[in-house]
Amino acid sequence: MITRIIYLLMKYFIEKKEFFLYPYKEIQGVLDISLHKQIWFSHFFIHFLHEDFLKGSLEYKKSIIYNEYHTIKQKNSFKKLFFYKLIVLENPSNDAFHDLEALYSWLEAERINVHLIIIDASTNKVLSSLSNFKDEEGIEKFIQENMLSIPEETIETIDLLEIEQLTKEKKGYSFKDKRSYITHILMGLNIIYFIYISITGGSTNIDHIIRLGAKYNPLIASGEYYRLITSMFIHIGITHLLFNTYALKSLGKDVEFMYGFFKFFIIYMIAGIFGSLSSFLFSSAVSAGASGAIFGLMGAYLYFGMQKPSIFSARYGLNMVSLILINIVFGLTNSNIDNFAHIGGLIGGFLASYALGLKKEKLFSFKKVIAQLLIITIIGASLMSGISIQKKQWEYNFYMGVDSLKKDDLNNAKLQFQKGIEKNDQIPEFYFYLAYISYEEGDQTTTINYLEKALSINPNYSMAKKFLNDLQKK
Repeated sequence: MITRIIYLLMKYFIEKKEFFLYPYKEIQGVLDISLHKQIWFSHFFIHFLHEDFLKGSLEYKKSIIYNEYHTIKQKNSFKKLFFYKLIVLENPSNDAFHDLEALYSWLEAERINVHLIIIDASTNKVLSSLSNFKDEEGIEKFIQENMLSIPEETIETIDLLEIEQLTKEKKGYSFKDKRSYITHILMGLNIIYFIYISITGGSTNIDHIIRLGAKYNPLIASGEYYRLITSMFIHIGITHLLFNTYALKSLGKDVEFMYGFFKFFIIYMIAGIFGSLSSFLFSSAVSAGASGAIFGLMGAYLYFGMQKPSIFSARYGLNMVSLILINIVFGLTNSNIDNFAHIGGLIGGFLASYALGLKKEKLFSFKKVIAQLLIITIIGASLMSGISIQKKQWEYNFYMGVDSLKKDDLNNAKLQFQKGIEKNDQIPEFYFYLAYISYEEGDQTTTINYLEKALSINPNYSMAKKFLNDLQKK
């Protein structure tokens, strides 16, 4: 009877509490089976002990607990371990609880986290428990509730391995038939656009990628907001493309399964926009790539970890958290990486995941609608703030001035270059273009003065040298 009760309790632990088989030693009987569950940094173990444990001396009790603790500790260094020791008795005697207080004191001194639970099979009740840690998994309450259903069980044979496999499939521990359509479509778009950029002018030609939609702050500030999206599909060089394509394939397939096709696509796009906006706010460099969106997928993993911590811990452990930290640190130490886009994408991906929820979560609950409105507000406020910031930068006036020259609007071009000089008077190109405007206006003296100023800042400015020499020859 007791063996049957133990098997049934194990079945319940697997199906309802998601504790799974942990093969840390050779199994010869039911008492050799250990159940395990990981939640972030904490590992929980369930063992069933023979009734002789209570009959033995204090030293015997210590040796049983310590030996099992030591064996598992060797396999789980630097991890927080919590042990539940369960003893099922039939008509226990009054002296069954001898030495438990002394055992408790020893556990405290050895810093071994043990919760000892004694169960009376004849009354289906928990008789006693001894613990030196908080029962956050609610194991004692769970046993008390499920012992009541045991007499009604009619199962003759229990295959724990099969039960575990079915439970993992049902709960989502194993992702079967992962159809990652959106992931592959996004990968295809990146590759196709890269080929087009390469054929038409080169993916490392900065002027060319700006023309085709890269993130360039002055153009976004002047109204070309679409660059916040198009820059996500542009990659600078084949290495950049290959790295992001591999990352998208590796991360995307699981995220698409967790959230579903539609939610996955929205998370990806919102993360990419957050990454572009973060770069727009804090970085003046021309940038492009799917990195912000890919970091957003990492944010989606973190939300999944909050909602399904045991599944996240079992499938990914701390590898995903480590991956995020390593990438952020690498970005901070590498000047060629737009770390602002990475951090913005990570935040955007997490917020979008929270606002949309996992595949089976409702899309329009009160909390999610608030989060959705928050995302819209952040995007709008960030864009407006970025425009305000960029219009105060000399680069904005430089672009607006050059654009006005292309349109033969000399007066506005002159005004823009003069405003740029007020912000930064050490940019020789401002003086060169003002020299050109003065020349067009017929003011040769002012033209020469501007060219000389440009050369005083940059003596190697070849275009200014040639222009000045041509004037002096006349």
